[in-house]
Amino acid sequence: MSSLSFIGNSSSYLRIPNTPTFDFGTGDFTIEWYQYQRDNNPYPRIFQVGNYGTTGITIGLSIEGGNIYYWRPTGFTLITTLSASSYKNKWVHFAISRSSQVTKFFINGVTIGTLNDTTDYHSTEDLVIANESTGTNNAAFGGYIMYFTWVKGVAIYTSNFTVSNDYPTLTSDYVLLLKSSSFDGTLGNTVINNNVSTNPNVPPNFGNHNPFTLTITNMRPMFSNNALRFYKPGSLASCGVGSVRNSSIKSKKI
Repeated sequence: MSSLSFIGNSSSYLRIPNTPTFDFGTGDFTIEWYQYQRDNNPYPRIFQVGNYGTTGITIGLSIEGGNIYYWRPTGFTLITTLSASSYKNKWVHFAISRSSQVTKFFINGVTIGTLNDTTDYHSTEDLVIANESTGTNNAAFGGYIMYFTWVKGVAIYTSNFTVSNDYPTLTSDYVLLLKSSSFDGTLGNTVINNNVSTNPNVPPNFGNHNPFTLTITNMRPMFSNNALRFYKPGSLASCGVGSVRNSSIKSKKI
């Protein structure tokens, strides 16, 4: 069992280059992940498309002193406020799911907020996990993340649920699924690693954390060298596809 390990400063994050495949438009979607947060930074971003105060934020989520903020082009919405003991130094499952222009937010399968959401989500900015487009120490997430998932066109969750202990069955709606061993989905693009390592031993309380347990075995590291680009398996032909060329940086089979 393993997870992605983020240092918690401006140099440690994942960047997935922009592609229209990430755009939700006005349709349904789901974003979900497991996290174990350890940092004490003032406004860590779990994920974000765009940059606060300059290019604007298309979509993102931050936890600032226990306040969970959801970011859209119109600004931020305070979803709820949590005590540190409810989300720090333990494994927590988060999910954001929009169905018929109503977006719901879940922690460990329990609804923590609902908002009417007619936003047309589209951007030319990259998706960044554990910081924002221009990384800063204050906006850095520090800790561990597993199974960050980006699903387009499907609202997986519309009411309270029991977090599954099964690996998801991938469909064409899964744009991205980040694992510690590899990454999957229909997105034929790159994951750029900036000082993110694979923690071979998931921190304690993962398997015992109610309401979910996971059994994951035989996982291989996703990253063996920082700052390299890893292509989705099978996404490149022998001479490259379109503007992506398999020359100085080769496709890594994972």
